[in-house]
Amino acid sequence: MISINSKTAKIIYAIFASIIVHFVWRNTVEVTDFLNIARSTALAQSIRALLLTASVFILTAIVIKPKEIFSFLGLNKNIIKGFGIALICVIPLYITFPIFGSLNTDVSIFRIYHKCIIAGFTEELVCRAFMFGLLFRYAKTGFFWAVMLPALYFGSLHLYQGHDAISALAAFAVTFIGALYFSWMYVEWDFNLWVPIGLHILMNTAWFIFTMEGTEVAAGGLISNIARVASIFLAIAITMWHKRRSASKVFSYPIWQL
Repeated sequence: MISINSKTAKIIYAIFASIIVHFVWRNTVEVTDFLNIARSTALAQSIRALLLTASVFILTAIVIKPKEIFSFLGLNKNIIKGFGIALICVIPLYITFPIFGSLNTDVSIFRIYHKCIIAGFTEELVCRAFMFGLLFRYAKTGFFWAVMLPALYFGSLHLYQGHDAISALAAFAVTFIGALYFSWMYVEWDFNLWVPIGLHILMNTAWFIFTMEGTEVAAGGLISNIARVASIFLAIAITMWHKRRSASKVFSYPIWQL
C-alpha cells in the first residue's frame, strides 16, 4: 500500500486508476479470444468479469489497506438488505411493464446472466465503488465532482444504443442520470454497494424480460420512462423516510467542494 497525503495526488491517482480499469475492461475479450473461448458463452463472460474485478481490487489495494478493501468498496455490507431495498424501489417497473407490455420471447438464462447480472455487478463495482469511491471516499472531493467521471463514463458506454445523434444523446442522458441516481443511493445507504447493484440488476431484468416501446434501448419510451421516474421517486421517498427514522439527513456531505 502507498500512502498519498496530497489531495491533488489522490485525485490524479483516482483518474489514472480509472483509465487503467477502462483499458482492462475494453481488452478482457482479448484474453478469452487467446484462450479460444467463444465470446457468447457464460464462461467467457465470467472470465472477463473476474479479470475486471481483479483489476479493481489490485488498483484499490495500492492505496487502501488490503483488509479494508471490501469495506471501502461496500461489498461487506448486508446483501439481503441491499437487494431488499432495491426490490421495493423497482416495484413500479414490475407493475407497469406486464400491463403495458408483453413477455420477451427471446429470453434465456445466459442472456439474463450476461445482460443483467454480470452487467449490473461489474458496472456498479467499477463506476460506483471504484471510480466514484476513489474520488469521493479516498480523495474526499465533493459529491458533484466525484460523480461526474463515472457518470460520464457510464453514459458513454450506452452511446452505441442510438441509431442517430439524437437517440445516442438520449441514451447518454438517461444513463448519465442513472449514474447520478445510483451514486446517490450508494452514499445515502451507507455505501452498501448491494443497493445500486440490486437496482441495476433488477432494472435491467425488467427491461429485458418484458417487451414494450423503448425497452430495447436505454433511452426508453414514454410509458417505460414514466415507470422509471416513479421508481426513482419511490427510492427517494424510501431513502428520506429511512434518514428521518435514523435521525440523519440527506446530503450530509460536501456537494460542490473540489
